Amino acid sequence: MFRYRRKVEMSLKEAEEKLKAKLEEKGYKVVLEFTPSEVVKAKLGVEMEPYRILYVCNPKKFYEMTKVEYEVGSFAPCPVLLYEKEGSVYVAINTADDIVDVIKEPLEDVKAVIESL
Repeated sequence: MFRYRRKVEMSLKEAEEKLKAKLEEKGYKVVLEFTPSEVVKAKLGVEMEPYRILYVCNPKKFYEMTKVEYEVGSFAPCPVLLYEKEGSVYVAINTADDIVDVIKEPLEDVKAVIESL
């Protein structure tokens, strides 16, 4: 399902720190951080292994993309997943083609809400 996923031999915290530093070297900034595993625990009382999403954006590249397709913002910033699963740490990204079947129903729900405005 994921275009690219890599198992890393370090802690989740270390992976996040290294990822942020290396992205910054390439002009990317983390513009939003989200921890769904904490939301699941708070709202459902269900424990999950740590799961983080960092939304990263290169402002210059984003601006250039808007010149080609102004509504590119629905795909940017780019979500980068960092998570633990069965004791291993992974970093992953996906593309719209990879994930569209999985998120089809929620997209239809949101589309219906937008149409009702």
